[in-house]
Amino acid sequence: MLRVRPIHYLSTALLSVLTSCGSASLTTRPELSETDRSDAIKTLNEAIRPAVGAKITTSTEIDWFTGVLPWDRFTLPLISPNGLHAAVQLGTTPSMHSLCCTNNLPIDSTAIELHILDPIQGRRISPLHIGMEGLILSQTANDQVALVEFPNGEFGRSIGQIEWATGNITWLVENEQVNAFPTMNGEGDLAWSQKSLSKNRFYLAIKNARGLRRIDDGESDWVLPKFLGNDKLRVFKINSGKLSLVELDLRARDPLLTAISLPIVEEGATRNLAWQVATTNQNAYWHSTHAFYHPIFHRMVVWNPNQAEEVVMLVHGSIAATPAIDESWLVATDNRIVRQKLGDEEGIRLRNNFAIPIATTSKQWTHLLLIPDGNRLQVRALNLDD
Repeated sequence: MLRVRPIHYLSTALLSVLTSCGSASLTTRPELSETDRSDAIKTLNEAIRPAVGAKITTSTEIDWFTGVLPWDRFTLPLISPNGLHAAVQLGTTPSMHSLCCTNNLPIDSTAIELHILDPIQGRRISPLHIGMEGLILSQTANDQVALVEFPNGEFGRSIGQIEWATGNITWLVENEQVNAFPTMNGEGDLAWSQKSLSKNRFYLAIKNARGLRRIDDGESDWVLPKFLGNDKLRVFKINSGKLSLVELDLRARDPLLTAISLPIVEEGATRNLAWQVATTNQNAYWHSTHAFYHPIFHRMVVWNPNQAEEVVMLVHGSIAATPAIDESWLVATDNRIVRQKLGDEEGIRLRNNFAIPIATTSKQWTHLLLIPDGNRLQVRALNLDD
């Protein structure tokens, strides 16, 4: 039987690369009027429309400067699908007990900033500091909002959205339950893990225009869901020490009857392990598939449930991956970025150093690269449509 190593999963590999490049975290508190910020966003949005499909001619490199983000050396920024916005979580990183919801005590160590990225001219625009502390950045955003969690002890854990343009917070799920790991699709449907304070097992909650539904088999711990397109949901299931990735068709009356399962770990699985496997890179929910770090094979893999080769391994030693055009993948190892087609052993090398790739919906900057630089992350844009 294949067994996962008890320590040193993906986060160890990824963080060892990241932390070797930085020191203490940096928090800024800029002065910026809402009018200035709105004008900057409007200018960028207007610049995109007539330039769709245009090639960048200001740089001879395959990628070009887009911005700089402060960084706590642990939490990756949350990027909007269009690549124009980034939310960063600063301050002391919450414990894994808080991140995995084994502890729901309030925290006061985090602060969130909203940044505007400028892939057109690379201008630096002052960020917007969110006044409310104790928020945890999620893994999901759209072009209007970023999702956050707010642990609040015996009063439950809430899910909110922060508007990119204003920084205003709206609470989407607010009750005495523990509501965690929110994800959203292109139609604004919301899915998350939910449990009572007295239980140690999550079930799934789905909220859309038709109402609220619950998905539960009565025994498993359902955590860290991710939308694939608008109708499919992938979620990690922990049951009797086993960790599986499950795909559900939300169009069905009972999505559990459509469940397709991929076993990942046969024994010793924990929510901590699921969190590390699931948070390797931001999910491109508008794509029909996604990659995750496999703790047995020690690399990123792509799961295609309906194809003959169900699990396709990406480059050896890969620690992050995001989809590109022509069913290829942008794959990161600790010393290079490659573009790899499924089935190939290697790929075309694009960079000779480490970066985290993130897919966007833009035709001008199809991807962004996050590159550690001290206590900051350099952001560079990349166009693979050329």
